[in-house]
Amino acid sequence: MENASLPNVVWNDVTTTSSPHSLYLSYIRYLALKVIYIIIGTVGVLDNLFVIIVFALFVKITDKVLTLHV
Repeated sequence: MENASLPNVVWNDVTTTSSPHSLYLSYIRYLALKVIYIIIGTVGVLDNLFVIIVFALFVKITDKVLTLHV
């Protein structure tokens, strides 16, 4: 006896029928995943931009410290 409460099994049951309701749910899932991937990609780009800015500030501060002590 299978456990029907598993998300994959339930999702397969919903999407294997050919009703318009299942097509609508598939489209909603597609859009949700697309939005999640866009958010993850944007956060990744912003994180890399932050690292570059911190590195540039570190170089500027190091340059000022070295010119003051020499």
